Amino acid sequence: MGLRLLIFSLWTPKYIIRKELANVSDRTTAALKMLIAKNASKEVDFKDQEQEYPSSIQEQRAIMAQAHAKLVETLEATVGREQAVKLGRQALFSVGQNLGKQYRIKLGVGDNPKDLTRGAKILYRVLGIDFRLKWVDNSNAEAIIDRCALAEEYSKLTCEVLSATDEGVIKGLQPNVTMNFREYMTGGCKNCRAEIHFNEKEIGQ
Repeated sequence: MGLRLLIFSLWTPKYIIRKELANVSDRTTAALKMLIAKNASKEVDFKDQEQEYPSSIQEQRAIMAQAHAKLVETLEATVGREQAVKLGRQALFSVGQNLGKQYRIKLGVGDNPKDLTRGAKILYRVLGIDFRLKWVDNSNAEAIIDRCALAEEYSKLTCEVLSATDEGVIKGLQPNVTMNFREYMTGGCKNCRAEIHFNEKEIGQ
């Protein structure tokens, strides 16, 4: 386990939160805009979806979430709901995986469940998300999200698409771990829930 991972999992400075939030925002919105531009029959003007400079972290999260929601709506209008989910999730999983690989190196994330939990805790703190891990057995766990700042702006469709970023981040943090969301607060559920599977390599650490 890296020292930065331990320190930031206990306390993450606001400037780090702002910096990483901007990084996540830039990468995810760019991926969605590229998808829309690639599939649209005519040029799309994204000016009304450009983000303002926020005065607080809470506003920064809200602006990002609003941009996500608008872009997903535009993607749905461009290719239809089914394709929007398919293409959006493919693109954002890749974005998340690349982010996870970066965090793995920067934070010194090792191949064990505790390191993965600490790494995820930092990312979710950046996004304004409270989560806990509930073990099902020796190799399976459930991530339960009790609060999500982004859900205030998201629709269920937005969650279905953007949750692929989270799944990609987990894969990037630890390549032999998989995460799959199955319930969303925006879909009427009390919590967001995702299944996490650890292989024997991680469990044995």
